[in-house]
This record gives sequence, C-alpha cells and structure tokens, in this order.
Amino acid sequence: MFESIKILVLNYSYEPLQFCSAKRGIIMVLSGRAEGIESNGFVVRSPSMSYPLPAVIRVLNMVRRKRKKGIAFSKKNILRRDNFTCQYCGNSNNILTVDHVRPKSLGGKTNWTNVVVACKPCNLKKGSRILKETGMRLKKTPSKPDCLFFHFSIPSSPESHLQIWQKYLPTNYFSKSLAN
Repeated sequence: MFESIKILVLNYSYEPLQFCSAKRGIIMVLSGRAEGIESNGFVVRSPSMSYPLPAVIRVLNMVRRKRKKGIAFSKKNILRRDNFTCQYCGNSNNILTVDHVRPKSLGGKTNWTNVVVACKPCNLKKGSRILKETGMRLKKTPSKPDCLFFHFSIPSSPESHLQIWQKYLPTNYFSKSLAN
C-alpha cells in the first residue's frame, strides 16, 4: 500500500521537486528531514502511535538543482515528448518502445530528432529499414522539446491528493497532465 500512494515533495521554497512513495515520505518526516504540510485524512498506525499520512511534505534544507540549458535526452523524456503514443499508428495501448527513425545500422544518430516512441508491432514492422521502404509515416516530426518541458508527471492518486496538489503545481501543467 505504501508504495502505491504518492506524496508531493516540495523544496524549502515550496517549489515542487518530485513525488515519492508514502513510505519514503514518512521516513523523511520522522527523521526530521522534512515536515508534513498537508494531509487528507489517511492515518498510519503502529502499536504505540498513529500518524496522519501527509499528501504534501516540504524538505527542511534547500535543495539546489543545477539548471541545465536544455532537457536531458532519455527514454522517459522521449515518452513524455511523444505523449506516450506511438508516432507511427497513434496507439497508446500497446507496449511502447523507442525507435530510431533512421536506423543506427544505417548511420542514424541517437538524438531528439531521430528517436520516437513506437508500439512494439510498429517497431517490429519497421525493423532496420527507413520509412520509405516500409510505407510508414510519422504522426509528427520529432524535435527537441523546449525548456518549459516540466520534469515530472502527476501519478495516479486518490482524488483528495489531487485536489491538495493543485495548490502547489502549475495550473496549466496540472490540467494538461490530467487530460492525458
């Protein structure tokens, strides 16, 4: 149960940092590294005490993050950029992989403009061939996302958690994430 419930972790300045499991959040609060900001009524009980399960915690020391010039190239960010949707058929229900538009075996690079999300059937159909040989088309041209690309997605959680988190997350991002 504790691994499935998520807690929003805020920086000392109330900036959203990440989501963590309820177990990790409780450990941070009980060890004095964070404080509980808001709770929604869930309670954690032990033989000697009961403790309200926080929905939002704030770390007590400022976490300094390096500001990069761009978004890190990773499988997770490719999936986010392409909205967890196959760029060949538009399906999001199959197992998703990443595919090189121009295959590596033909000199294709591993970068933002050559890697897209593909479902397993489309990836197998395309194989190590170029798009002209397969008759397949991309839904949109791959490109590097802009710097406003938010760095984490909102996990599925109880409705009460989502309502509390709305106060701390950017409004435009929260509505976009829930629509997906």
